[in-house]
Amino acid sequence: MALEASSASRSFSSSPVQNEDSVGDTFDIESTTGQAKSTIVLQPGSSHLRLGRASDPQPTLVPHVIAWRHKKPGQQEAVRQSLLSRDSCEYEDDQRNINFGGLNEIDDVLVSYFRRPVCRWEYLAKCNKKSKPEVLSEGCGWTWTDTSKHQPYLIGDDALYIDENDCYDLHWPIVKGQLNIHKGPYGSLSSVITSLATLWVSAIETFLLIPFKDLSNFRCVLLIPDLYHHSHVKEMVHMLFNELNFSSVLVHQESVCSTYGCGIATACVVDVGHEKTAISCIEDGISHKSTSIRLDIGGKDITRVFAKLLKRNALPYHKFDHDDRMDALLMEELKETYCHIKPDSKTPEKQEFHIRRPGQTSILYPITLGDETSQAPLSLFYPKVLGLKPSKSQVHLALRNPGDSEDPLDEHYLFQTRNKHYDGRSFRKMKDYQSQQQTNFFSEQNVERMDYENSEEIEEETTSGTVKTSEADVLAPSGLMPLHQAIVWSIENTPLSYEDELKRRMYSCILVVGGGLAHFDGVDHFMHQKIKDHVPLSPAREYLASQIEVVVRPKDQDPSVVAWKGGSVLSCLESAHECWVTNKEWQSQGLKLLRERAPFVW
Repeated sequence: MALEASSASRSFSSSPVQNEDSVGDTFDIESTTGQAKSTIVLQPGSSHLRLGRASDPQPTLVPHVIAWRHKKPGQQEAVRQSLLSRDSCEYEDDQRNINFGGLNEIDDVLVSYFRRPVCRWEYLAKCNKKSKPEVLSEGCGWTWTDTSKHQPYLIGDDALYIDENDCYDLHWPIVKGQLNIHKGPYGSLSSVITSLATLWVSAIETFLLIPFKDLSNFRCVLLIPDLYHHSHVKEMVHMLFNELNFSSVLVHQESVCSTYGCGIATACVVDVGHEKTAISCIEDGISHKSTSIRLDIGGKDITRVFAKLLKRNALPYHKFDHDDRMDALLMEELKETYCHIKPDSKTPEKQEFHIRRPGQTSILYPITLGDETSQAPLSLFYPKVLGLKPSKSQVHLALRNPGDSEDPLDEHYLFQTRNKHYDGRSFRKMKDYQSQQQTNFFSEQNVERMDYENSEEIEEETTSGTVKTSEADVLAPSGLMPLHQAIVWSIENTPLSYEDELKRRMYSCILVVGGGLAHFDGVDHFMHQKIKDHVPLSPAREYLASQIEVVVRPKDQDPSVVAWKGGSVLSCLESAHECWVTNKEWQSQGLKLLRERAPFVW
């Protein structure tokens, strides 16, 4: 397709890995520095907004939440929202419990991987019941957010630390990597966009010290997921131009920017965030759409499992409440401090933690920890323990562009006007090859065919004048799958190449980024072993198992900011200039500019 060829050309030319030798004497350090200082990079996530100038060494992390004051304070009851739990309809039981039966499989794996017995939870509970808290003389060191000025809204930490009895409602504009569209208050598309605009402007003014009136002198790089809703991206770009008044905007995908951020040309990018896990295979700045998959599980689920296991083990802090905001933040801190997947770990282990609440003295609790510090991170590899209902809605694949009246020459037009005979012949060759390579691969799964290039459907759709929006030509899992299987699934659906060279390159660089999993010690070795055990091998592919390499801290960088750094690198590339859209151009030409200039297949 012409669209794919042009987009691929732009992506290849904008790759920092491919252009290191092409800069030469034309590189102007002063000009590049000036561009970086006048460019703001935004990476909105489910839990945090990462923002900063492209010249900054690290982004600023702001909790991606906004608190709106009630229109009529005192007449509306504050809505209590849990930071740990999902919607009740997603669980197998009404008590929102994890599946303790699923822990048996994790325990068996720990015995073989750690080469020692698993510490019994009954012993841990007995030790923790004997623990006695110590009341400290000092206070907690912080107070509830001051709302005496009746601010109409608060963002970030100020929103998180509002007293739950105050007349504010918290709203997260992004959930599971997508705009938080729902039927409740602040759930319409326009309301979510308003929340985003208000939150981003306030964050830029507060943390970057850039007045709103000066944003017209700045450019913006917006990082979006690989699997996105076209209408949502359109609304966000529209908001950046019309509400925030940026002079120009460049939109790119997080997975591609992750490879830019660590200087890797080709990789299978595994982005484990707070509420979602996104996997895509990147080749020279191109994200292969057929390999993209998103699982609706992430670091939040690890925290919930960890909390449930600690409660079973008689957590000394008896007042712990999953639905309490401060307790949820406490559990997040304990998870990041103590969880790991290290085979040489020793259990049981004596530790301690503090309970700090505004207006109260601090309390020190001793605690005995066992293998729950490893069982919780492994829940992403064994999702049965999460206690969720089996559902296809927890797995998302690439969808076709549904079309927009602002862009008549879109994918639908190209789809209906291309050469049917050529596409049908190409599809049959690919289908025959894939059927040989993927025999018995996920054969127990109830699979669907995602069909971009089926010649029979092309004829049927062209004559009927309609285009189906089925998910693409790959094996589609019927429900939630373990993380390592999802990685193998993604790599096995890369485009055909001579002697599986592209698959070999993907297996040799599995890049784990995001803040949900990569920071746990030992996760790279465990993931390597699980992927090695699940790679579909044949006599001609036995070498693949020896090629596997998992990278969790590229160049000793924080894996949670790799994508943001890639966005800052991209903003300064000479070859990326053609990908920018100016405010004036957007006002006159609109959406079609994203299709024509986006450095990925729109």
